[in-house]
Amino acid sequence: MIGRAAVRSSNGSGFNSSLSLRAGSMMCYSTQSSAISSTLLLSRNPVITSDVPKFEAQYYKYQNELWKRLMWTFPSWFYFKKGTISEVAYRELNPPPVFNNPRIEFPKGRPVIVHQRDRRFKQEIKVPKSYKDAKAAEEGEEVGATSGDSSKGDSMSRQVIPNSRTTEADKTNDLKSLERKLARTLYLTVKPQGKWILPNFPEETASEEVKPLHTLAEEGLYKLGGSNINYFNVSKTPCHVYKGDSAQKEYIIKSHILAGIFEPQTADLDFKWLTKEELKDTLDKSYYQDIEHLLSDV
Repeated sequence: MIGRAAVRSSNGSGFNSSLSLRAGSMMCYSTQSSAISSTLLLSRNPVITSDVPKFEAQYYKYQNELWKRLMWTFPSWFYFKKGTISEVAYRELNPPPVFNNPRIEFPKGRPVIVHQRDRRFKQEIKVPKSYKDAKAAEEGEEVGATSGDSSKGDSMSRQVIPNSRTTEADKTNDLKSLERKLARTLYLTVKPQGKWILPNFPEETASEEVKPLHTLAEEGLYKLGGSNINYFNVSKTPCHVYKGDSAQKEYIIKSHILAGIFEPQTADLDFKWLTKEELKDTLDKSYYQDIEHLLSDV
């Protein structure tokens, strides 16, 4: 306890031995040592692009359709020589547009024909199949695949079908799978003693060796979830300090998982990979409010 006091004699000419301490200038320091632990904020970054809102999707669709309408006319004369069989097949699949006849009334507006194309709309081209593709289609085989052909399905005319954004883990609501919520950031939560928390590893007070906080978190993660985890720490410096009701201080280390799987080393340990909104309903209210700014909205 440190106190500062100004004392003067009754006549104001000097100092006397009686001290009067000012309560407003008192400064107190606690000598009680607090327990230190390292908390790991282990996240799995998004694997695919984020979900596009409805208005943004409509904007992209408009820009894409506008780009298609204003693009150059397909040079059919370059790819299909005049007078060849391929040109005849092309013309059968792509008939010329209706001519702008001045004697005919067009309720939806008169066509603007330039190079055998109506410039009011986007140009959609149907490419005739090759002889091999046509024969394979007649025999019921896959387009671009023939007997003895090593490049099965590797054809320019094959349809590209993207994978679904909804995985099997999303359908079964498997909260322990890293394959769920591919467009969101997931965080590892554990339930060691009947309460959901972030992985926390207290400092060993009995050991004389002092370990850095990031090393303490790394060793604790391997003991908790096995060694089949490939991850890296964003920094050796903690990004936040959580002070609970007790004297314990949790220094939070931010990390990202790159590959591997979390495998509990004890049978009674439960874990989940949750998004920010799911953490709000799982973690303690005061605990979540203290670390909410560390979580990603994506």
